[in-house]
Order: sequence, then structure tokens, then C-alpha cells
Amino acid sequence: MSSQTEQDQLSQQILETASGLYLKYGLKKVTMDDISKAVGKSRTSIYYYYKNREEVFQAVLANLIRGVISEIDANMKKRNTFKEKIEEFCLSKIKTSEERSSFFRAIEAGMDHEEKSKHMTDAHNRMMEAERSLLLNLFSTSISNHEIPAVSVDEQETIIFILQSSIRGIRREFGLKKSFESLNTTVNTLTSMVIKYIK
Repeated sequence: MSSQTEQDQLSQQILETASGLYLKYGLKKVTMDDISKAVGKSRTSIYYYYKNREEVFQAVLANLIRGVISEIDANMKKRNTFKEKIEEFCLSKIKTSEERSSFFRAIEAGMDHEEKSKHMTDAHNRMMEAERSLLLNLFSTSISNHEIPAVSVDEQETIIFILQSSIRGIRREFGLKKSFESLNTTVNTLTSMVIKYIK
């Protein structure tokens, strides 16, 4: 095994360990000492990769976002048409958000309003941007393949923003009702509205 591969594995191990500790104790209670002990490496080894707790947390967030986007993208690729891919984006977005909601609740524990605003707004904006790139790529590919009309970039941006905002609202409302029974019908209706608009 190469030294580079070992370094990559240790870096990933640090992030996975930190994620587990955040989930168990909350972000504010986890120290660099805690992470080094849980990984089984010296603090010096941890500091080689990450200078401080904030760097670890930001790397954990980036890793989480990459994982979510990768999962959504893989699910979309299993579908055939533009409409099916948009539907899959919406459904996968809700599924991945629900699966990771306990993590975000844990890292918010003990944060004051200012810290929540800083960290959660940053995470939200990074996720929105990653989703936006994924959907812009879908539009570009679908237009190139003549599956959908040539929608202007401004219109694409508007549709993507409406989709992202709608799906977050839908998830929140279904979550409050504690029932996702009519989710597929709701997502199908939202997707049909998008298709009618662009065609």
C-alpha cells in the first residue's frame, strides 16, 4: 500500500470518527483530543491533516455533502427520462435529508443562535450549490440530447431554485405530519408542473 493511500485512508478515518463523535456528543463537546483518542493516533497525526476543530468540522461537512450528492446522482442515473430524473432528485433529496437529520440535530446541540446561523447557513448554501450544479448538468445533457427544449440558463436557474425550495418545504411539511404517505403523488405533481413549463 502506498504512503499516499495510507494518508488518504487516515484522513477519511479522522472524518468518519469525528462524524460519529458529533452524532454522539454534539459538535461543541468534541475536542481534538477526543478525535485523536478515538482514531488511535497522536494529536500530532491529527494536526498533520487538520489545524483545528473548525477545519475538521468543515471537512466533515464537505465530506457529507459529497456523499449526499453522490448518492442522489447515482439514483438519478438509474432513471431514463428527464422527468424521471427530476422526480428521483426530489425523492432522493428527501430521503437523504431524513437519513441525516439526526446528524444535523446533534451538531446543533449546544450551539447558540449565532453559531447555528453561521454553521447551518454555510452547510445549507454549500448543499444548495452542489444540488444546483447537479441539476444544471442534467439540463445541459437533456438539451444536448434534444429531450427537452433549449431552456435559457436564467430559466434553468429559476426552475432549479423553485425545485430546491419546494422540495425542502414538502419535506418539512411531511415531517411535521410524520407521514410521507402521499409523497410520490406530491413529487409527481411538482415534476409535471416543471415539464409543462419547459415544454
